[in-house]
Amino acid sequence: AYRSFGGEVEASSTPTICRLSDSRRHQLWAIAQGFAYLSTVVDPTTRIVYMGGVSNSRFQIPNNPGQAPQFTAFGASDFNSANLNENQREFNSFNVLALQYSSNGLDLQTSYFNRYSSVHFVPDVVGDLVFNGVASDVYRRSLTHGVQTDAAYRLSDAHTLHAGFTVSAENALVSNGSVLLPVDSTGAPVDAPFNVLDQSSKTGFLFGTYIADEWKVTNQLTVNYGLRFDQMMQYTNANQLSPRISMTYTPRDGTVFHAGYARYFTPPQLVLAAPTNLGLVQNTTQQPEVNFADPVRPERSHYFDVGVTQKLLPGLEVGVDGYYKMARDLLDDGQFGAAYVLTAFNYEKGDNYGVELSAKYTDTHFRAYANIAYARQIATNVVSNQFLFGADELAYIASHYVYTDHSQWVSGSAGASYKWDSGTRVSMDVLYGSGLRSGFANTASLPWYSQVNFGVSHEFKWFSDVKPTTLRFDIVNVFDTIYGIRDGSGIGVFAPQFGPRRGFFFGISQKL
Repeated sequence: AYRSFGGEVEASSTPTICRLSDSRRHQLWAIAQGFAYLSTVVDPTTRIVYMGGVSNSRFQIPNNPGQAPQFTAFGASDFNSANLNENQREFNSFNVLALQYSSNGLDLQTSYFNRYSSVHFVPDVVGDLVFNGVASDVYRRSLTHGVQTDAAYRLSDAHTLHAGFTVSAENALVSNGSVLLPVDSTGAPVDAPFNVLDQSSKTGFLFGTYIADEWKVTNQLTVNYGLRFDQMMQYTNANQLSPRISMTYTPRDGTVFHAGYARYFTPPQLVLAAPTNLGLVQNTTQQPEVNFADPVRPERSHYFDVGVTQKLLPGLEVGVDGYYKMARDLLDDGQFGAAYVLTAFNYEKGDNYGVELSAKYTDTHFRAYANIAYARQIATNVVSNQFLFGADELAYIASHYVYTDHSQWVSGSAGASYKWDSGTRVSMDVLYGSGLRSGFANTASLPWYSQVNFGVSHEFKWFSDVKPTTLRFDIVNVFDTIYGIRDGSGIGVFAPQFGPRRGFFFGISQKL
């Protein structure tokens, strides 16, 4: 319901101030978050629901000590990179108000929603100029209002008709105020900083509607088929009519096969697709090697999925699922520069395929699960915002399939919990990843990583036997394993990122 288009930051669910360690030492950040859910029944057929959330984050960008200055700015040619003072603020909120109705075979939900997001990166002007040759004050803001309606009507025992639509209007403002250094006729930077402002504002519209039929062919076979139409009117205008069909087959109790095909149309986020005025940075330290930028396009894809789940024993279920996606104008985004904000671009073609194995077990007191997935996403030829890439990297991607930056070969998770009759539950889970991409054109990868978490909770029946108070204690990253998610290299990756350090969390909940 709401999204952030800034960088990534680890957050707790309560207002917190944390001190980071190791290479992130002496960097502080503060986060406040809130969520509300309200529901009331008007009559036996009607319910009104409200959901809302807010997140307000302010943090100082971590520094990397020991870096060598590259430029002279305002007379300064020496600067301690450990003393940089770069800050960022992100604010996100959303509200959803829904009316739900169910009577005589008709299920209807209509809702109004809005969301607001902003991110503001404030540079260290002198320090950023000395190290990067540019100091960019970046502000992005997005405000969206929309309406969505979904309905299902049981025509007969064999057919249920589904239909719906959504329409939204989004206003986006993108402002990049940069302090740059000019270059002379030989390309050498000159210590004469000046300001440029690249700003754009746009109101964009999205519209989508669909109709589908859920057909129970037999007691064992159900087929869903339908059409969806999408229209976008943003920095580019485009539309698509998309067919979908899927089936589930239950030959016997405990065995379920599924298979499906869908055509997808994915518009870019309006605020990430804003155009850049390259004319403002000509003959400066910010002039790109590639001096053109085609507009960001919507992604169009074909998606196939097939799988099966099987109950082996009472409480034990295993499954396998495979998927394949063929995309044209594959959307991706990355952080291209010192500011912790994202910019979108397209690959001409992309393929994404993989398989996942899963298992879960449940009985009265004990629960356990495990899954492992193999995935591969490759793409070729950047066809929008080409100026974000170096000339050699752009040429390499144009003639090779490369791995996208957010893909890793293997990922997995497993966990278990046990609850005693006294109301005490103990749980543990482990996460695993083979490492995201790195290096020139994502030709390398980071080392594998794992993380173990532990939790314990207890229900206290202080006020009511049926509505207990639950106290919970969790340890995130029990063994305080230090691992990198990014190393600052790769496509659209400017800064290193790390997994969370060991953290202790306390929580309380009360059923009403």
